[in-house]
Amino acid sequence: MGLLQVGQLVTSKRGRDSGRKYVVVKFYDDSHVDVADGSVRKLSRPKRKNIKHLVIHDANLRLTELEDKAIRSFIEQHSNEEEARKEGLHHGQG
Repeated sequence: MGLLQVGQLVTSKRGRDSGRKYVVVKFYDDSHVDVADGSVRKLSRPKRKNIKHLVIHDANLRLTELEDKAIRSFIEQHSNEEEARKEGLHHGQG
């Protein structure tokens, strides 16, 4: 499956959930994974996504923490870090 692994942070780039961050919770087949965000899409009801429709990030959640609360806080933490980086880029220009 290449770089993608269970626990990997991904962002949807297609569909009505475009731009939404998820964590990979399971491989379905060679081209699909099940993802969860811990709130709308919980581990009990993950969303199936085509790997081609995902942006893969470097961040990875440890397998021991694969539960809804941990997924929610992990996604929130990385979203805040991303926003801080964007703000730093905007303040540096001028």
